[in-house]
Amino acid sequence: MTLALAVYKGFEWRKVGPYVLAQLAGAFVAALIVRAAYAELIASVDPDHTIATQGIFSTLPGNGNDIVGQPTAFLDQLIGTAILVFVVFALTTAWNNPPLANLGPLFVGLLVVAIGMAWGANAGYAINPARDLGPRLASLITGYGGALEDQNGNLYFWLPIVAPLLGGLIGGGLFKLLIENHLDDPEADEEQPIVSEPRPNQT
Repeated sequence: MTLALAVYKGFEWRKVGPYVLAQLAGAFVAALIVRAAYAELIASVDPDHTIATQGIFSTLPGNGNDIVGQPTAFLDQLIGTAILVFVVFALTTAWNNPPLANLGPLFVGLLVVAIGMAWGANAGYAINPARDLGPRLASLITGYGGALEDQNGNLYFWLPIVAPLLGGLIGGGLFKLLIENHLDDPEADEEQPIVSEPRPNQT
């Protein structure tokens, strides 16, 4: 979202780095808290900290099943993130008659849940690099030596970073092309000077 907002919505580029770091740090710390709270239970179920419980902290193709490969997972994240950004733009663009401001976060939350329910089987619906990378790094430093790989031992951590970034740009671009370019700017209409029509000459 941060990258798409900077590219399409005028979000200041100087704020992109701090926002990315803040999101990553938040996800990382949250994952550490979960790791500490469930340490004993995880150790009892999976003492070697293998792929069997890696899914607690990061996404995998097919959620750990071999039936889904990385190309499908990449496409999944591309489309899922495009949907997310497209709909968030639709919900937050003032010209598009969006919901009331206090309902916006609720609808965005429901959107994320809906994407997870409808689009989560192929790759666990990271749809945001920080949501995957932060917990993945937290698990890596707390015993999950294979955290950067998928269930087949292939390097995987890059996919939930690159695919969502590209998907967000695609979704934002499609919104601009298909929706926003066809909306009227109400503020521009208000700024137009009112020109009174000349009265016809009375005879």
